[in-house]
Amino acid sequence: MTTTKFNNDVKLIISDVDETIADLYVKAETEMLRELEKLLAEGKVLFLISGQSVKSIKWRIVDHIKPELRKGMIIGHCSGSEVWGFDEAGNLEKESYYSIYDNSMNELQKKKWREIIQQLVSEFKLDVFDTMPILEFKKKSNENPLAIMLEDRGPQITFEVVNGYDLQPDKANQLELKKPKTYSSYDLRIPILERAEKLLSKENLPITPRLAGVFAIDFTIKGVSKTTAVKNILKNEKALSQLELTNTNLVEPLYIEIWGDKFSTVRGGTDRHISEALPKSVRSITFREENPDEFLDGYNTVVWDGENHLHHGLLEFLKSR
Repeated sequence: MTTTKFNNDVKLIISDVDETIADLYVKAETEMLRELEKLLAEGKVLFLISGQSVKSIKWRIVDHIKPELRKGMIIGHCSGSEVWGFDEAGNLEKESYYSIYDNSMNELQKKKWREIIQQLVSEFKLDVFDTMPILEFKKKSNENPLAIMLEDRGPQITFEVVNGYDLQPDKANQLELKKPKTYSSYDLRIPILERAEKLLSKENLPITPRLAGVFAIDFTIKGVSKTTAVKNILKNEKALSQLELTNTNLVEPLYIEIWGDKFSTVRGGTDRHISEALPKSVRSITFREENPDEFLDGYNTVVWDGENHLHHGLLEFLKSR
């Protein structure tokens, strides 16, 4: 029997997407979508914030939610580079609530950024694939450590280093690259990230490469984080009004909750940045089996203790209420 009970008083739920609501690069399961619709029908607001693009979040989740319920949703894509809402008809608003992309880079800089991405691909002899479900990618790539999925999401470019983030010594030694050892394995992302930092710095581009998720490298605009996006929305009167939230709703920590799967301060957990935008007493639930010793000190972060984990754990949690 789980000790983590659903908070019926919650009014604003801020949730990660990948492996929290849906598996990577696939549509959310029908049962999950129906549970989300129940929350929205009860008047709870759902703020989805992810490293994925608007397009990805829409086709995997939002497009399968009843249009009349979507006005209770907002989505922060590309790690919070932009935040979008939905109108009464369930369509994406014409203007975002918040955007840092176009205000941070000119067209020449955007072009140079993409040239550096191609330089990294060439230097590291990466075999590039489009995004697809992980098992399909592993099969198509023959688990080649140098095979990656690359996606240009506009405000963010992502390398999914599925086969190369956790290399055992025998496979690592087959690569003609310097491979830093992390924990008991080798992570190909580290030399890619270090080289990217040098190239981006040389061109004085406002881009930060960083480890993300389990096996990704995200190239994001400097200053972009889930913390910044959440703080901005909680001060955005237009957004709060359209979502029918008030300052009274947001003062009491019990009225806000965070769902995610990566809160570790040691292993590159980005969901903890949502927690950092809110009072420490706001409950954050991780649906991954993480080590509490690696969580932010003093924050109310709990590990879901049900039978299932990740998106199946969240579904179990929702169905338990």
